[in-house]
Amino acid sequence: MARVRLTSGLTQKIAALVASRVDEVADEVASNARAGAPDGKVWQTDADEQVRPSHAEAHGQLIPDNVPFRLPRMQYVNKGRGRNANPAGGWTKLPGWDLGDRPRDEQLPFHQVVNCRCRKIDLPGAVAATVTTSPARPSGRTVAASVSVAFPRVAESEYADQDGGWFNAAARQAAAAHRARRR
Repeated sequence: MARVRLTSGLTQKIAALVASRVDEVADEVASNARAGAPDGKVWQTDADEQVRPSHAEAHGQLIPDNVPFRLPRMQYVNKGRGRNANPAGGWTKLPGWDLGDRPRDEQLPFHQVVNCRCRKIDLPGAVAATVTTSPARPSGRTVAASVSVAFPRVAESEYADQDGGWFNAAARQAAAAHRARRR
């Protein structure tokens, strides 16, 4: 019968070997996520006295390109007295949002579109630039690393397309490549 003598620190040595592989997989997930991430976009107004209140509130809204801008739902109330009148007249906010992919989008109500001078500024690679990884850390019998994205409304972006999850797809691709290399 053969005897095996384990050296002290074997667990740490194995964890270090596994951690380097986990780092490689995390880097691959991040790379795939960057490749599949949507671009960003910003709503921009002329920032003058003619900008309607809902567009002024949307000014500077930074979001992934595959989700719609949110404009506060508004209603014009005539000046006057009575139940449906506003003593000062003008725009009042209603609950909810009007959603559009860009200024003057045909999905928006007429009063959000007519005479709109706003612009959509495209930001190629803006979401991809925020994908980061953390180094692998051994903890007990597991070694874990994380890949994250820090961008406004990115969770909504993950499920905005009919095909679903660009970030999840990146993880699935990396896992499939890892399994293929192990065979």
